[in-house]
Amino acid sequence: GPIDVAFVSHWFDHPRFLDAVADRVRAALRRFPHQVQDQVPIIFTAHSLPQRILADGDPYPEQLRASMAGVMSRLGGHHPHEFAFQSAGRSHQPWLGPDAGAVLERLVSAGNRHVLICPIGFVADHLEVLYDVDVEYRRRAQELGARIERTDSLNAHPLLIEALADLVTTTARERGWV
Repeated sequence: GPIDVAFVSHWFDHPRFLDAVADRVRAALRRFPHQVQDQVPIIFTAHSLPQRILADGDPYPEQLRASMAGVMSRLGGHHPHEFAFQSAGRSHQPWLGPDAGAVLERLVSAGNRHVLICPIGFVADHLEVLYDVDVEYRRRAQELGARIERTDSLNAHPLLIEALADLVTTTARERGWV
């Protein structure tokens, strides 16, 4: 017979997901010199999409910013931070911004010699993170005399797995499957 499928509408604000990202941010901040760890600006990033999604009422940008706010509340909120998009397509249509590379350049031009990039929109190792951040943005930062670090991807972080398990269990209960 037909397979019964259920979709999870969202999980950008799941407490365990936010805890996992905050854990990765704390670990990455420890890679900077101790005396600057509390002042390192954090750029939270996600994959850019065509701006036309805004006309359709897509909540993507707002959900990402809400995730960032949830992580920052877990970190005490004292780090300078902002949100940017990466990996915009090469088409003639406008894409969501600001561009993460431009934000990085602005922060470094303002005197920041250490910057943390947290690709919050990517939960697993992904070519566009590994190349855009680890190669392109790192090269840009070095050319400008700065150092960047990137949070490790969540991959199989135990707190992410807890979040996903909770989402599956909750959805299965709502559907009457368990």
